[in-house]
Amino acid sequence: MFLFYAAVRLFAPKQILESGRARGKSTLILAHCFPEARIVSVEFDRNSENAAAAEDKLRPFRNVELLYGDSREILPQRLQTGDAILIDGPKDFRALRLALDLLRTGKPCTVFIHDFPRGSRQRKFLERNWATAFFGDDLLFQQFQSLDENRDPRQNAHRGFGVFACLPADLPASYRTLRIKLAFAEMLGF
Repeated sequence: MFLFYAAVRLFAPKQILESGRARGKSTLILAHCFPEARIVSVEFDRNSENAAAAEDKLRPFRNVELLYGDSREILPQRLQTGDAILIDGPKDFRALRLALDLLRTGKPCTVFIHDFPRGSRQRKFLERNWATAFFGDDLLFQQFQSLDENRDPRQNAHRGFGVFACLPADLPASYRTLRIKLAFAEMLGF
């Protein structure tokens, strides 16, 4: 989240769209770090045990709007010029399709996608086809990776989940070309 903050704050977005909220940890950080921005957070399942926990945690924040439903339908409707986007669900290639569809509009300043570990199929796709994409585990950011060490209780905190991919606003090829390459990569498993 530090990387998101550092990369996005210069754009001073008036709105941040978040897809996938779970218990609202990232949403809480966004609300604190961007108090002047509207945080629109979409979670798919209103009936999950996480929904109530997130609602309780985020109730005090007037700049947070909690929505439920399919972010692939909701985010395009809410998208405004200059928005920053954080996708933590859907995952894998579905997240890339959502990011590409949103970037196609020319409105977002950037899109961050969660869970792009080294060696994953979705990461390999970006490394081959999106030269301007960068990742939270790049050497450039190594000095800041220790910020996550104390909050991550897993035995192997460096397994790669939690790594953000950042997609700058400009598409590296035409939308159609990228969608075709994405479909082939997903279908063929690379």
